[in-house]
Amino acid sequence: MKLNLSVLILLAVLGGEAAGQESEFAAGRVYYMEGELKKAVSHFELALKVNPNDAESYYWMGMAYQVLADIAFPFAGKYTSKASVYLTRATELAPGRLDYRRELFDFLVDSAGSSRAAGRQAANLLRTVPESDPDYNYLHRRYELERRANASVDARFGTLFLAIPRATYRIAELPVSALSSRRAKGLEHLHTGDGISTVAGIRAVCE
Repeated sequence: MKLNLSVLILLAVLGGEAAGQESEFAAGRVYYMEGELKKAVSHFELALKVNPNDAESYYWMGMAYQVLADIAFPFAGKYTSKASVYLTRATELAPGRLDYRRELFDFLVDSAGSSRAAGRQAANLLRTVPESDPDYNYLHRRYELERRANASVDARFGTLFLAIPRATYRIAELPVSALSSRRAKGLEHLHTGDGISTVAGIRAVCE
């Protein structure tokens, strides 16, 4: 009887932890969709305290930091490094999630113009992808386009300006309430400006 009671208590504790992890993750997703990115990060962190090996929480942490980096551009160093860490960890924990890998690769390639480390990581990731992989063509075309864009000093300088429309790609998906009134006013133009069409064109070429 004592053994059965102990088992029931253990199951209750484990069930409570699982429920806690799921509720924190769900709250993080809600805050992310509402553009409350720092609150989203806080809830994803709590979810990871319960389950340190949850790839999905790492992925959405990385996504949140990626958008924070976009908003803070060009002063986004701390957010960029955290986005890289969390997206990388997500792909390590869930190697079968091709969407995680693609998001990480796109992030690294977009960062390659200002970070040699990101460029090296993207190249190393590319070497692990066999020709039979469904993403093989996309990843190679994407990498080659960026490599050519960064081939010269002038091109690398131009990458600074190309990064602006790239950043708006994710920011434009956020609700206007996620930004300050000044940024929100500017966001109205980003939705219809050349920046969004430029990013869409870059991605379309790679598909």
